[in-house]
Amino acid sequence: MSNLLFSPEEIDYRNEPLFLGKGRNVARLDLSIEQTIQSKVDRALGLMWFKSDYSYKVDGEDYAKMESDLQDLYLKNLKFQTLADSIAGRSIAEVFAPVTTNPQLETWWAQHSFYETVVHSPTYAEIVKALPVDAQAVFDDIIVNENITRRAREVISAFEETVKWNAMLSIDDDRYDEHEHMKSIAKSLYALHILEGGLFKSSFITSFSYNENGYMESSSKAIEKIQLDEIQHQQMSEYLIKRLSKDAKWSAAFNEIKEDVVELYKSAHEADYLWIDYVFPEGKFINLLGINNAILKKYVDYNMYNITTNVGIEPFIEKTKNPCVWANKYQKLSNTQVAMKETDSSNYLLGSLDTHITHEDYQNFK
Repeated sequence: MSNLLFSPEEIDYRNEPLFLGKGRNVARLDLSIEQTIQSKVDRALGLMWFKSDYSYKVDGEDYAKMESDLQDLYLKNLKFQTLADSIAGRSIAEVFAPVTTNPQLETWWAQHSFYETVVHSPTYAEIVKALPVDAQAVFDDIIVNENITRRAREVISAFEETVKWNAMLSIDDDRYDEHEHMKSIAKSLYALHILEGGLFKSSFITSFSYNENGYMESSSKAIEKIQLDEIQHQQMSEYLIKRLSKDAKWSAAFNEIKEDVVELYKSAHEADYLWIDYVFPEGKFINLLGINNAILKKYVDYNMYNITTNVGIEPFIEKTKNPCVWANKYQKLSNTQVAMKETDSSNYLLGSLDTHITHEDYQNFK
């Protein structure tokens, strides 16, 4: 693959792979190829929302009224979500987009990265700034807090390995090996799946539990939108993993990394357990109805079993029931519409265009 921004060669994208093809030039979105990917792009764009859809002033007042243990837990959770979101947005732009050949998938990565960097990250920042805390100190702690960075370390390592191969391809380094590069991309797809389908989930559950206890309503609504976006991102990573693992050219790469991938999921599972022990120390009571150390670990088990099964990995933990069924409502698109800034907005752009315009309607335009 030529890794130039614009290849002068004529490229027939109908016969090009998703990754590491002949190169890129004009984004041939006129071609009826990869309709599954294009439909996912259209749906994601139809669910567009922004941080300004919400006001977090009342949440700041809620935070001031909470017990110190609840305040501490809420900040710890926000810190990890901020870190994970930064990783997700950067991974798309630097790991996958540079080696994507297909124009529809390239469009998917663009909107995916947009959500992470332009919508999700600013939303977390707005939530923190609305609290009666030193926002700069909160963000500074993310970098130096071992409990936060440790949770995503293996995922970051997988992404950075692919970035190195991308660079070698770009500069035509003699050490470049396409098969090793393919193995790295495959592993990074699993890492993305772990980040968005695994590590985010227990943090989301914790955020929603505050709303269930009568706190932080606007923040919970915003994080609900973030989770719905991440569910779509998770579904795309699952689609790509399933598709490429069956592809004649890619199947060998996927087979060769099987053991490494299982270890990646096991490491994520262990990291989640360590995280839970950090935010919910055993023996310490935190007054948050519906969630505690044991419940959250059981939820992590439940979720890990499902996401590994979704991508064809033999589960390494026993199947268990969802201990947080109360949170299922946060994973469904809302049909309610309320006044902007009144409490929250559940409005999306999806389906907002009225195409039934008559000739008489035009007569009323001024």
